[in-house]
Amino acid sequence: MYAHPLQRTFPRPADEADLLSKTSRSAEEALKGIDLNQNIEALIENPLIHVTPEQLKRDVRAFVRSTGLEEHLELFRKGAQIAKDPRIFEAIPGVTDVEKKALREEKSRRFRQPPALYLTIIICSIGAAVQ
Repeated sequence: MYAHPLQRTFPRPADEADLLSKTSRSAEEALKGIDLNQNIEALIENPLIHVTPEQLKRDVRAFVRSTGLEEHLELFRKGAQIAKDPRIFEAIPGVTDVEKKALREEKSRRFRQPPALYLTIIICSIGAAVQ
């Protein structure tokens, strides 16, 4: 099994080979049988890791159809591919330079938000403390 150097390995069910061999499973089905209570460090593995690219495309297509967002299919497809493995967003076909720049900035400037958002958070926090 491939493990990225920054990715922790977690306890797997005894039938891991069977779990990984069934390529038509959705993310929820892939997690069945994994005991998250044994995850003492509270780290959660990406549920999309074991979903094949074909299944991911089918899941995205089914989601946009069920929600009436067919006009945004390409955007959801790119988002799902990025969510599956965020480290390779630069190599995903169709991701524009503007989107790549935004993703890079999200990583490097994590807390860059509009000042009005911080003001709202501070005011709400003070209000909650006073209440």
